[in-house]
Amino acid sequence: MKIRVNLYTQAFRPKKERFALAHALVVIIGSLLLMLTLTVLSENENTTLVQQVSNVKQQVGRLEDKVDELSDKVARHVQNPALEQQLELLKTRLQYRDQLLMQLSKLAQVQTSGFAILMSDLALQRDKDIRLNQIRLAGSSMTLMGVARNHDAIPRWIGKFSGGKSLQGREFSQLNITRNDDDIIAFTLTNTPIAGSKQ
Repeated sequence: MKIRVNLYTQAFRPKKERFALAHALVVIIGSLLLMLTLTVLSENENTTLVQQVSNVKQQVGRLEDKVDELSDKVARHVQNPALEQQLELLKTRLQYRDQLLMQLSKLAQVQTSGFAILMSDLALQRDKDIRLNQIRLAGSSMTLMGVARNHDAIPRWIGKFSGGKSLQGREFSQLNITRNDDDIIAFTLTNTPIAGSKQ
């Protein structure tokens, strides 16, 4: 019986190269192409940025020229006495209008707050038998219009007016009471005479 001994072991076999020359060339060429592409893109972006900077510089230059031109015009106009006098006149008018606006604002605020106080006082002096339909204010004159369940409710309600600050001291010169077809008592109370009203 013949016995074969293999003396050509794994240690004597040639090792396989992981990266062959072809692979190395492919990696090198790929890297060069990538670097070339990045360089071209960077140059394009740089060119675009340079163009944008140039455009912005041109715009700034035009704006500076415009500012200089306007500054010259302003300087010439300021030295004109007629324009200075007209400017002072306009400033004075503006000041007067500001003062008038301030006074009108204060007056409107006073009237608004006075109306709010009157409404609060009327709400505090309410009566279950009285329902107001309309309130008219014109300066110091006031007119109240509404309906009542019975005739006694109206004088009782008017007697409560002394409890309200905005109603104190008001002298009502006229009270108009009517009864309509539906048997509803309507009244009009005013502290100024009503033209053409029936007693």
